[in-house]
Amino acid sequence: MKNLDLNLLTVFETVLEESSITRAAERLELSQPAISNALARLRKATGDRLFVRTPRGMAPTPYAEKLGRSVRQALGEIRQALDDSGGFTPATSDRRFTLYLTDLGEAYFLPRLLPRIAAQAPHVRICTLPMPARNPQEGLESGEVDLAVGNLPDLKAGFYQQRLFRVNYLCMVRRGHPLIGERLTAKAFGAAAHAVVAPAGTGHDAIEEMLVKEGLQERIALRVQNFLVLPQIVASTDYIALVPHPVADQMSHGTDLRLFKPPLAIPPFDIRQCWHERYHDDAGNRWLRQLMAETFVTR
Repeated sequence: MKNLDLNLLTVFETVLEESSITRAAERLELSQPAISNALARLRKATGDRLFVRTPRGMAPTPYAEKLGRSVRQALGEIRQALDDSGGFTPATSDRRFTLYLTDLGEAYFLPRLLPRIAAQAPHVRICTLPMPARNPQEGLESGEVDLAVGNLPDLKAGFYQQRLFRVNYLCMVRRGHPLIGERLTAKAFGAAAHAVVAPAGTGHDAIEEMLVKEGLQERIALRVQNFLVLPQIVASTDYIALVPHPVADQMSHGTDLRLFKPPLAIPPFDIRQCWHERYHDDAGNRWLRQLMAETFVTR
């Protein structure tokens, strides 16, 4: 097998189907001597004559008939595999896609994304996983995870990233906070107790780093693991919480919470989607990435 040119099997299959070297040459767009030479090489490799000339054309030997059944099946499976490798039909696919998303990402992305998926690909299934604190690259590289979406750490060579939008932070406080009137001053910000969130595997720990840099580490009264608990906590305490602006309105809607621009300069961050280069040309992955971009990219 190591010395066998697999192209010879295609020639063999075509001659078997056409019963003619001339017609096989036309079909494969090769010369008749090239077909004859290929058959000679395959005869040498198999030790069988394979075809003999008859008044009805090239007739296969019993060995060639038996070989032909296996060759047709093998080449058919190879062709199907090659055809399927680039194919993805949203309307009929039941593929499952897995995304790395934080709790905040689930609350923001899924309500907007899922209706569009349902409209285009009603049988597609979605699974989310938390971004791991260590080595988020492994799941993307292995194919266990299709996309990572959020405030992502820098990923090294072998990964593609697309910026979806830029995010600023807003301060969330309860209405009637004793230190805060119609505006949030730097003095009130520094005097208030703070609730901070630092989900594993994201860049939101920059908030605590900023507070420490401003000498406000002693004002950190609460550390929690996710953002979704903040509205209830802030509404019932005098804590201040810094929340990414795309979900700040969503989280405070219909509550007694107020939103203010921070009185200190807090660097914005980019929300990106990331995928491994192994799946860059995968049609399903490409479809999901395009849908994310169409839904969320802002200039």
